[in-house]
Amino acid sequence: MKINILTKLTAAFTIILASAAFAADSPTLVCGLTGKEMKECCCEQKDGKLVCKHTGKVLEKCCCTTKE
Repeated sequence: MKINILTKLTAAFTIILASAAFAADSPTLVCGLTGKEMKECCCEQKDGKLVCKHTGKVLEKCCCTTKE
C-alpha cells in the first residue's frame, strides 16, 4: 500500500515539475503590427473575425511571431 501511494506522489511531483519547466520556457511573442512583446497572443476572435487587441484591426491570419 505504501509503495502505491509513493508511486502516485512521485508521478504527481514529476508532472508538476514538468509543467513548471514548460511554463518557464514559453516563448515571448511579438505583435507584428505594434512590435509589443507579450506572453500570450494578442489576436482574438470577435464576431467571427480575427482581431488584434492592440490595434483593433481585422486580420486574415495571426499577426504574432516568436521573438528570436
